[in-house]
Amino acid sequence: MLWNQNIDPTKDPTKKPFLLWRPFIAAWEWLVPPTVAHRDRQSPLARWIAGFVIVGICTTLLVLGIVYARPLKDSFKNMRAESMVKEARQMAENGQVVNAVMKAQEAYSKAPESEEAIRLLFEYFTLMKRDTALYFYDKLKDRDLLTPGDEQLHVRCLLNLGKPKEASQALEQLMRVEHPSEALIQLAEDVWGQREQSKQLLNVLHNYAQSHPDDKESALRLAKLQLASGNAAEVGLGMDTLWKLASGDDAIGLQTLEFIDGLPSLTPADTTRLIERLKKHPKADDRHYVSALKREVQQSPGHKKEIVMAATTRYRDKKRDQLLPFVRWLVEEGEFRQVLSVLPEDEAKRHPRLLENYLNALTMLQKFDDLERLVNDPKVAEVLDPTTVAMFRAHLAYILKKPAEELRSKLIAAKDAAQFNGRYDALLQIARYGEQRGHFDIAEDAYRQAIKAAQRASASPRIERDAFSGLIKACLANRSTESLIQATQDAVTRWPDDTNFVESYLYVCLLTGKNIELSLRNAVNLLKIQPADNLRKLTVALARWRLHDTQQAIQNLQYIDLNPLTEGQRAVFAAIANSGGFHDKALEVIKGINPRAGMLPEEQRCFESVLAEK
Repeated sequence: MLWNQNIDPTKDPTKKPFLLWRPFIAAWEWLVPPTVAHRDRQSPLARWIAGFVIVGICTTLLVLGIVYARPLKDSFKNMRAESMVKEARQMAENGQVVNAVMKAQEAYSKAPESEEAIRLLFEYFTLMKRDTALYFYDKLKDRDLLTPGDEQLHVRCLLNLGKPKEASQALEQLMRVEHPSEALIQLAEDVWGQREQSKQLLNVLHNYAQSHPDDKESALRLAKLQLASGNAAEVGLGMDTLWKLASGDDAIGLQTLEFIDGLPSLTPADTTRLIERLKKHPKADDRHYVSALKREVQQSPGHKKEIVMAATTRYRDKKRDQLLPFVRWLVEEGEFRQVLSVLPEDEAKRHPRLLENYLNALTMLQKFDDLERLVNDPKVAEVLDPTTVAMFRAHLAYILKKPAEELRSKLIAAKDAAQFNGRYDALLQIARYGEQRGHFDIAEDAYRQAIKAAQRASASPRIERDAFSGLIKACLANRSTESLIQATQDAVTRWPDDTNFVESYLYVCLLTGKNIELSLRNAVNLLKIQPADNLRKLTVALARWRLHDTQQAIQNLQYIDLNPLTEGQRAVFAAIANSGGFHDKALEVIKGINPRAGMLPEEQRCFESVLAEK
């Protein structure tokens, strides 16, 4: 009876654990009694077994801790090092190169055996042209961790360290076993140079192509290099290979056709062959068909009308994306009536890019009523982005000869929409449009916003350069010296090696009397590079004049051709000449300047100072 009664009053006998857990719970309570009553009922054998089990578990844990402590510690260090490597790469992407190198070195110090840390330092020291890079390359090699990318970087490392012979040997060995990718070809060009390219690189690719006849990608790379070699025999072989590849109906065949289409010149026979293949290739789309039409018109300009009409008939029933390349080509060719013929208005209003071309066609055909109706159509506003709609409205205000204030307000609205959406391309377009219409203040602001938007979007440096060039011109047109100083200073900071920006900055600094000594030194250095440059002569003369060294300033004015100079710069020339006693020469220059010419205030004062002594 004592054995059957419930000895644990805290448990509800009606609530039993899950069936599968019961054996485990019973075994556990047999070894480790949950209550004093259970412990009193435990047998000596159970107590001995429980003791042995506990001692065994503790011993096992202790042994495992001793055996795996170092691997676990190393694993943790490697995880930490990998995290730091990721941080270093992120820093490098954000332009924090020095911090990235320091972070990589910290990762290596924490985990000297970390593969990622070793590889990253190998990359960084290679870029820094340090001998230490070879040490980390050897570490990867000793541990058999080298990848094809590491091998290519090793060649680059040897080249950076001034070891061209070793780099050439390493590259030749690498190209025997590696697939000749674009990166490897570029590396070979850097190592062997353009002259040796036709010998070593072409020989390696020839051998590879012969041993791998089914590798069409490598055959295409070989053909491209043959055409670039300048050797007539190689060029002929390269063209033969290209046409052989282009005859295929696969993706490589189409890629080859695209390359041939991009060549600057083709024979009439090759052009005809290209047109036929672009039209009939099974993987080609409407873009390739339009490329064929372009070639066809270039080859037979007298038959342009027939070519356009035949293509219009072909595309009359096409829809949207299929129609877009053809419509864009019609706009480029000035065939605006054909755009309206092949593209119904309802269809255009459903596709933003088609709609833009449709509106451009209406503009060129001077169908301003239809253009105004569509631009103000709420459905059009839903299809086109706000920036494009605002730009069309501004242009419509201009072509309809609306009041100047209305055009200004719509240009500003377009600029604000482009700025809000980060459209640096639209901002550039608006800035140029404002320049052409005489709204230079709007243009200046649009150029500044275009620079900021391009920098935020990490756009092509060419976009920024164009925007800075436009900004400098807009500041000159606005006759805003302070804005011009800031614009040229920012441009020089961004591109310190661009002599055009440097010349503009030095000139405006000297014009306003700022940083004269430093500007003189830099202007003299520029003049030494191009002693015949007229603006540089004038800039040095201006610097001497600001330092009251009139004699030296006059000497720098000699043999200056005034024709390339602006009217404001001619006024500066006249003021310097006048101060040196050449009053007649100064007046002669002044007479050739339009008094209403756009000049900076400082240039205007030079102009007036000569006239005051007339």
